[in-house]
Amino acid sequence: MLKRILVAVDGSEHAHKALEQAVVLAESMKQPPTLIIVHINPSVSLNEPALGVDLEARIAEEGQHIIQPVNDLLSGRSVQYETLLIAGDPVNEICRAAKDRDCDLIVMGTAGKNMLAEIVVGSVSHGVLKHAGCPVMTVK
Repeated sequence: MLKRILVAVDGSEHAHKALEQAVVLAESMKQPPTLIIVHINPSVSLNEPALGVDLEARIAEEGQHIIQPVNDLLSGRSVQYETLLIAGDPVNEICRAAKDRDCDLIVMGTAGKNMLAEIVVGSVSHGVLKHAGCPVMTVK
């Protein structure tokens, strides 16, 4: 039985489809699991921040912008959920959040917003598949 499902979101269409699938799965169960919706802001390393730019505020603002459609989709639904905004390496932080919250399943899209970065660095979904301590469902 699934008690907690972690859903990784990044604002992409694939992530939105993954969230929709997680909601359908949760609602189909007799005892719906709690959805843990997580957005990871990748770590930014700058030697000198740009003058007049509050980088942390901008990252938090972007995270809220990505989480708002999640709240819109889930408001009025029968599924319990919580949202998390975390900064760091997406693969490590998704796996850590799933472990820390004792999640039974991770649901995520197969392609994120930044396709070029995924090609160069390797996909987040592939990294999570390799390192997660629980099953992972990817959605196209």
